[in-house]
Amino acid sequence: MNRTVTPLGIPRRATRALHTIAAVAALFCALPAMATPITFETQLPNALFNGESISEGGYEMLVLGSPIANELGLFGSFGTVVNSKDPETCFAIGCPAGASGQFLAILNDGGVKFTRAGQQFQLGSLSLAFLPPISVPDGDYGLLQFSGIRGDGTVVSSTAAFPGQAGNGSFTFGSALIDQKFRNEVLTSLTVNACLFDGNGGCFNSLANSAEGKAQFALDDISFNAVPEPGSFLLVGLGIGAIGLTRRRSKASPSTPATI
Repeated sequence: MNRTVTPLGIPRRATRALHTIAAVAALFCALPAMATPITFETQLPNALFNGESISEGGYEMLVLGSPIANELGLFGSFGTVVNSKDPETCFAIGCPAGASGQFLAILNDGGVKFTRAGQQFQLGSLSLAFLPPISVPDGDYGLLQFSGIRGDGTVVSSTAAFPGQAGNGSFTFGSALIDQKFRNEVLTSLTVNACLFDGNGGCFNSLANSAEGKAQFALDDISFNAVPEPGSFLLVGLGIGAIGLTRRRSKASPSTPATI
């Protein structure tokens, strides 16, 4: 009696399931990963000079001087990690309403540059507040400025408005309304500073038009999306291509039964 025996292998349904799982896992590995927000709670409250940096969550934050300090090679305090529960510090710089725990204050027309160990990232979200050096009436006084560097070295920029003031006159923390197009940009570095309105539709903080130490701001709860290296996307593409090729071969070359 002749019997037809099919070679034993992985059942087709199981094979398809394994291919699907592998493809989904590869795609998830390639997607940008949202890191834990930078809250500055692990930092030591302290003044920061231009050229000094702090690190948190895999990101380095380099404090930058004002345009005048950069031009003349001057050093000074252009940032500080603030404990919002410290009454002396808050009296000196005016802690924004809504501050909880610690935050980063950038002072005297300075800025801060974010990098991620030579890797790329996207800006997710952040909380911001204006820090005027003197008490001022409620109003719009300036903007937060973003300047990002893409992988090819080109520059992309955007701005965000500062939240207004609370009933007691202090400026408040609020979520930055960041343009979605800018948030989609893949960056190698991001520089943040502030500018002041000139009353004629412009916003200034430059060597030619100094903000005179009044362009100050606070940042907290900063989230970035880590972007995988281009090689990761290539591996995912090769993996998906191999899966497709395997499926085509399975359809074109069915197992040949053996006759006993």
